Amino acid sequence: MDNGAIIEVRGLHKEYRVKGNIIRAVNGVDLAVQAGETFAIVGESGSGKTTLANLILGIERPSGGEILFRGEVLGRKMSKDTRRRIQVVQQNPVSALNPKRTIKKSIELPVSVHGLRPPNQRRERVAELMDFVGLSPDFMDRYPNALSGGQRQRAALARAMAAEPDVIVLDEPTSALDVSVQAKVLALLMDLQSKFNLTYIFITHDLSVVRNVSDRIAVMYRGRFVETGRTEVVFAAPRHRYTNMLLSSVPVVSEEEEAVKPEWPWEQTMEGSDQASDGCAFAPRCPYAQDNCWAAQPGLEEVGEAHFMACYYPANGAADSRIDGPPPTGKIPTPHRAAVD
Repeated sequence: MDNGAIIEVRGLHKEYRVKGNIIRAVNGVDLAVQAGETFAIVGESGSGKTTLANLILGIERPSGGEILFRGEVLGRKMSKDTRRRIQVVQQNPVSALNPKRTIKKSIELPVSVHGLRPPNQRRERVAELMDFVGLSPDFMDRYPNALSGGQRQRAALARAMAAEPDVIVLDEPTSALDVSVQAKVLALLMDLQSKFNLTYIFITHDLSVVRNVSDRIAVMYRGRFVETGRTEVVFAAPRHRYTNMLLSSVPVVSEEEEAVKPEWPWEQTMEGSDQASDGCAFAPRCPYAQDNCWAAQPGLEEVGEAHFMACYYPANGAADSRIDGPPPTGKIPTPHRAAVD
């Protein structure tokens, strides 16, 4: 066990049965999130990152493995105190807030449920929480539809803060916002983390966001972590081919950034994408895949200080991380057919 971890996950699995097929949404994940850090989990839609977040939050139950909070294994049902200490801010601020409740009632609810203030102090506490997130108390008696998207997300954050949590799971918290509003919300998140020593688990598909806010990053594909490490290291020296593909698609604004961005042979990426693999799940989309990639799943190996990746034929990891050599030529290796994963 990592004694410094506030959240620890060991061998976590989540399976669903859909029309007779087994869907492995989370497939043997291990992680340890340190108190006070921002740990980002990134990947495309369907990678399993939101399912992983829901397991940590206790919204769903794992099919296997265990989750620990401050060293204690979480049971099938979280205690009320643990639910208070692990909060969530969701992707869509419109659906996150009850349209029939005023902003005051939404923010006040955790205070009331967990008995954090006596009734005669709750309005004052709501005003204080709104001030923390940059909302005027004038919004207190308004309904969510009277607020902008950015204001609603601030209200949702104030509601999460109302429970006085240790950990906040941020599930795509800025994806529904305009770019200018995104920057303000991210700055607010960093300010609150500094003031209250919060731990963030940041779920997103947007690597340009986490580059500036996360301490460590895990790249997730088809239910597995394929690369993990300190954010600046993974961006500067990505090793897994999937990480390279993701980073190659990140928009940049300068020639210097473009010069160090990984290249990716997009025209070859989808050649075998309709096939299934018993080995690396990314093999059907990877122009660099060889026979062993299709046959056996590579495990995470340490390739640098606290930097791990699971790839038989990784990129060279140079700071300018151009793809090292052309993709193999010839036809794609014949895969060993796998069950639906």
